[in-house]
Amino acid sequence: MSKYEKKITDLNIIGRDPGKHAALLGDAHELIVAGILIRLGFEVGQLSAKGGAYDLWVIAFSDPSLKEIRPLRVQVKTISKGKSVKFIGGVRAGIDREYKSEVKKYKYTTEHNDMIVGVDVETLDLYLIPTRFIAKWGESKSISKLQLLKNNWDILLNWNDEFLNDLEKKILSRSRYGRPNF
Repeated sequence: MSKYEKKITDLNIIGRDPGKHAALLGDAHELIVAGILIRLGFEVGQLSAKGGAYDLWVIAFSDPSLKEIRPLRVQVKTISKGKSVKFIGGVRAGIDREYKSEVKKYKYTTEHNDMIVGVDVETLDLYLIPTRFIAKWGESKSISKLQLLKNNWDILLNWNDEFLNDLEKKILSRSRYGRPNF
């Protein structure tokens, strides 16, 4: 019997260098997001070239009739123990990072991607965050304020202005009045 309790969310049990492991964790989360969305029946594609402002493309729908498709550019982000999703790019985690006074750092906009999917390392829950929501937010947001977006597949079935505007209003009103987003 192993000294480790076997859990799907175990991390780095072989003791890989933390920088190398961080880079591999990002790759793993892209595959996990793709796999979960494929299991749900969505069409998903991965990019051959790395380093852009999105990692995957996903075919979403404008309403549950599934007649009108909406191709989305998706950026996958790891939600680590700090429990917040970061909305910035241009800074590299992992072993090959090189910092130059944050000259490459930028906050995502709808010109970069359509949605950010945060993967919680402890639970593998997915937070589906339309990039248009983050325009009024800072560089990150606590997942405690994003509970309405947790595993919310309706976002991909209703990618339209009315649905997304209503969802954004619910998030803003709940965080403004201190109510939890459950």
